[in-house]
Amino acid sequence: MSRRLLVALLTASSLPLAACDSTESTGPVIPDPPTGPFYDSLTVDASTDWGFVVFDGVTATTTTVGAPASSSGWDIGFLATSVMLNGGAAGPGGVEGHCLCQNTDATDEEVVAMTAESELPFFDAVSATDVPTDEEAWLNDALAAAIDGWYSYDVTTHTVSAAPENVWAVRTASGDAYAKLHVTEIADPTQQHAGTVTFEYALQPSAGAAFQEPKTVTVDLSQGAVRFDLETTTEVGADADWDLWFDGFDIRVNGGVSGSGDAGAVATGESFEAVADASNAPAQVYAADAFGGVFEGEPWYTYNIQGGHQIWPNYNVYLIRRGEALYKVQLVSYYGPEGDSRQITFRYELLQ
Repeated sequence: MSRRLLVALLTASSLPLAACDSTESTGPVIPDPPTGPFYDSLTVDASTDWGFVVFDGVTATTTTVGAPASSSGWDIGFLATSVMLNGGAAGPGGVEGHCLCQNTDATDEEVVAMTAESELPFFDAVSATDVPTDEEAWLNDALAAAIDGWYSYDVTTHTVSAAPENVWAVRTASGDAYAKLHVTEIADPTQQHAGTVTFEYALQPSAGAAFQEPKTVTVDLSQGAVRFDLETTTEVGADADWDLWFDGFDIRVNGGVSGSGDAGAVATGESFEAVADASNAPAQVYAADAFGGVFEGEPWYTYNIQGGHQIWPNYNVYLIRRGEALYKVQLVSYYGPEGDSRQITFRYELLQ
């Protein structure tokens, strides 16, 4: 599934990261912020909300966007480690991306040794001749749901079934309660929706509290999307407080691009019975929903190489295309000059 990065991180640590804040972690010194000058570069504050950038000829500038899903006034957006492009489900701009991915197979030791300066020669060498001509090599954005992998599809029998072995720790929209959750059964799915979906969850009314008795709930998607409040165990309307939004074959959380709440989720890598506490991960670990394409499939960073929940850029070069304009982009830091996290610096150049 699209969140294979989380799966990989789970094998390396007890609960992984989707977006990390250095002020809430301990460990080694953070990766050094880049020093310049090097090409045209821009730093975006992606600490509390999406930071949007628009390319205008040879220049990139930050911009304010009220409704990104319906605005063509931005090209690329950043929030913590998440990156989205204005195309596909994320927006009407038709922006697409392709990763040259020269460092995807680098070892952890090699990534740690990389700097903005050491990776400049490859960025410098990228030209219009590196642009893929195969249109399938270009990706636009789709929903990258925090809860992903809750069902499986058999390509031989064309059947959809639940994946109860995949369990999530969920923070509710209020930000105060937590739950462990998995989908246990799917019945009567169609090409448009998952039919009736049965899930089991156990609520922790506050961080560190004991789990309440597990509850089993069935929602019927045949008549449309369903929103659910985990704290009250009720289906609710779109204008009410909700935690989960069942829509077609997506389960959304009330956070990130799907809602204004503080909901988030992280795969536990454990069975439902084995999860003893859904609230014991750092706050930044609970991922909200996002839109992702090339940056989701080919992440720009490696996490937690030396402990301490830090972000290390891998300096992959991405090609960003909007209409006839084409840029090369390389993310070079997650940290500002004073070590503040979520201060994304990237360098860029117009190729054509």
